[in-house]
Amino acid sequence: MSEPEGRGAAWTEERGTSDEGRRRVRGDGEVGGAPEASEASTVSDQPGLREDRARVRRKPERARYDTEAVYAVLDAAPFCHVATVRNGRPVVLPMVHGRLDDTLVLHGSVAAGLFRDMRRASPVCVTATLFDGLVLARSARNHSVNYRSVTVHGEATEVTEPDELMLGMRALVEHLAPGRWEQVRKPVLAELRDTALWQVPIVEASVKTRSGSTIDPQSDFAVPVWAGHIPADLVFGAPVPAEGLPASVDPSGRSVVLNCALGDVSWAGGAARPG
Repeated sequence: MSEPEGRGAAWTEERGTSDEGRRRVRGDGEVGGAPEASEASTVSDQPGLREDRARVRRKPERARYDTEAVYAVLDAAPFCHVATVRNGRPVVLPMVHGRLDDTLVLHGSVAAGLFRDMRRASPVCVTATLFDGLVLARSARNHSVNYRSVTVHGEATEVTEPDELMLGMRALVEHLAPGRWEQVRKPVLAELRDTALWQVPIVEASVKTRSGSTIDPQSDFAVPVWAGHIPADLVFGAPVPAEGLPASVDPSGRSVVLNCALGDVSWAGGAARPG
């Protein structure tokens, strides 16, 4: 099975002394030029973000660096994965996140190992991936997945001011359930002491995506097997009420509003809620 990018022929790269000198070479020795029609470039020509560490080198035609694309994936991901360096080794863990304009907010316990790494000035890499479906090819080699992924590189700083902590907590809650911050009890000072918030500027970031069907060589078209792609989406089930709800609260959860960018947020026949 191929890596998520998948391609209809075996491609390698010949690198020159510069990126401009790079050539893509097919397995049969033919030098490839522009991307195939089914892999048209999605690179934004907007000024966008810095690409220093986030630059996509493998299949760069699938990359974008504009803030709109980066924010869209971050805002649609229910959680992210955060990587730090600890004693010379990489550590990657899932973590909930939110966004305040051009800043990514990360939340966890004050004792979290990742946050200890950040206090030691570890560089940070944050990724979020949206799984959009399976790509079933005619050959085992060309199976793949459709996805949208974002990578953010940077250095994290701890949020310590109470007002900024509240803004960060609000961003985390609103990311999942818009409007809920005004409905729930706000954190008290003792709770904030046990909560750590760190922020990463969204400056060096990139998005990479794959969409569409399989890219099979014509020589495989006669293989007697179904081929194509199967879309996928995150589907939220019916709400399950907690114990002890006041009588004034509808236990069905129909009043709950979720961020519809996360996936299918309709349940019990109801319409999707606005994000």
